[in-house]
Amino acid sequence: MKRDGVFISYSKKDVKWLNDLRVHLRYLEREYQFTIWEDSKIETGADWRVEINKAINTTKVAILLVSANFISSDFIANEELPALLSAARDEGAHIFPIIVSHCMFHDIEAISKFQAINSPSEPLIIMNEGQRDALYVKVTQEIKRVLSSSTILPSRHGHTISLDELRTSFHRVMIMNIFFENHHDNGLSIKKIFTLSKAKKRKDVIRVIHELESLELISKTKRENLSYYTLTANGYHFVEHLAKS
Repeated sequence: MKRDGVFISYSKKDVKWLNDLRVHLRYLEREYQFTIWEDSKIETGADWRVEINKAINTTKVAILLVSANFISSDFIANEELPALLSAARDEGAHIFPIIVSHCMFHDIEAISKFQAINSPSEPLIIMNEGQRDALYVKVTQEIKRVLSSSTILPSRHGHTISLDELRTSFHRVMIMNIFFENHHDNGLSIKKIFTLSKAKKRKDVIRVIHELESLELISKTKRENLSYYTLTANGYHFVEHLAKS
């Protein structure tokens, strides 16, 4: 799934800081045409858990407005934060903590391992307006850096995937290399791909194969009730870009 969104996790008690930050992010939202998501996006009557998971599944950058309110929120601790940390660990999403107020940030290993935009000893609450604006500009520049580093390659039918996404997934890179190194073969079976990949779990290989097929980087043919996969022309183009990046 394409990851090009920005997710802001915050306590409703800190909505003032959210509103100030969104003013600065509006420029990027317009120029890069990505979606900034926070819980006000949930429409009345919608399943909030489904909506949040959908947003996190497309998150490229997660901004955490960290405060005592943020840390004390059971909703953030149990719903938003685990999913965002998983996206960072497994899919290469970027986590940018902003320290809003004095709190126990350093004591929480799950978030303190990420470099905060500002020092916990210099939270937003003690800054003057000019200092806060400078920090928001810094955040905007960091997000721009992340978004602009993701080269997007289109397929024939409008699907897109970024080199940055592919690069962050060991299995995807490995399997694309297997196809490239064995492109003279008359197609590779899932069994052979799994053997060559030396992956621990067959399901990881199958998942990546299905992703690459949906993006038209590989194609499938049937022979004797078995599926065989080969690189498409788009797949060759993708590997060439990956090798040059």
